[in-house]
Parts: sequence; structure tokens; C-alpha cells
Amino acid sequence: MPSGEFHCQDIRADFPVKRAGVIVTSLSLHYFPWNETAGLVERVRQTLRPGGVLLCRLNPTSDHNFGASGHPPIDENYYLVDGEPKRFFDRAAVERLFASGWRALSTDKKVIDRYDHPKWVWEAVLECAP
Repeated sequence: MPSGEFHCQDIRADFPVKRAGVIVTSLSLHYFPWNETAGLVERVRQTLRPGGVLLCRLNPTSDHNFGASGHPPIDENYYLVDGEPKRFFDRAAVERLFASGWRALSTDKKVIDRYDHPKWVWEAVLECAP
């Protein structure tokens, strides 16, 4: 993307652009209560151009190596992991999060092998509905 602009920031901060063609949220939506997470996803949708694409990674409930079990619960699939809140998503939660205003192009559970232990993730490619 030689002509693309890249911004790396806290997802809660004001976006530096009014409209975007692509937004990437890689393992960044899992720190918040459900309503805040849903609100952030809506902000992303409103920032994307119609037909724009969201590339997203979320923690699945099967990610036991990185906190999906054995930690104090805050809410359903939301735990206090090493002092920080961390949410884990089952397929129903992923579908609910992107139910309105999105068209799922792909939603797959995969393993990332760049950590000390296998890291499970949901990888979703979603199109902003016009």
C-alpha cells in the first residue's frame, strides 16, 4: 500500500481520519465491558467507507494458554487476567458483535505460533454494509 496511511493508536482515542477503506483491530477489542466493545465496533463501522473492510482478531474461548480459564470472572467470558480485564469470544459472541451493519466475508479460528505457547484467535474479515 504505497499510498496508504497507517495509524497505530489506542482504539478508544479519536480516529485521525474521518473515513477509511480498511481498519485493522488485532487483539485490541478484548479489554472492555461488552457495551464498550460493541460501541468501539460501531465507531469503526462508522469510520469505514461503505464497502470498507475490517480485519479483526479476537481471543476465542479456547485460548486457555492466554487466560480463557483459571482466572477470576468479571462477566461471561470476561476475566481478570494478571490484574487486567480480558474478554474471550465464542462464535455466537463474534456473530452478535458484528450482527448489525456488517457482512462477514470470513470468520475462522486459527493458531498463531509466534508466542511461547500456541495462541488461538478468531480471524474475521468483515465488510461495512452500505
